[in-house]
Amino acid sequence: MNQWQIMITDLKNQGLTQTQIAAEVKCSQNYVSNLENGLCGKRLGYDKGKNLEKLWAEHCSPQQIA
Repeated sequence: MNQWQIMITDLKNQGLTQTQIAAEVKCSQNYVSNLENGLCGKRLGYDKGKNLEKLWAEHCSPQQIA
């Protein structure tokens, strides 16, 4: 599992949907699904990566850092 998959899983465990994550990351729900399933994300764009990291920091505790 890569860091993006872990972050998305953590966010979903906090009650967020793929659609909500996508809105915050500024991408499609399908892209979030692909990230979650490891089908893409080895080279996530800088802006999308920072947006996902920010969202994760807002919703997940530091103890969940992978």
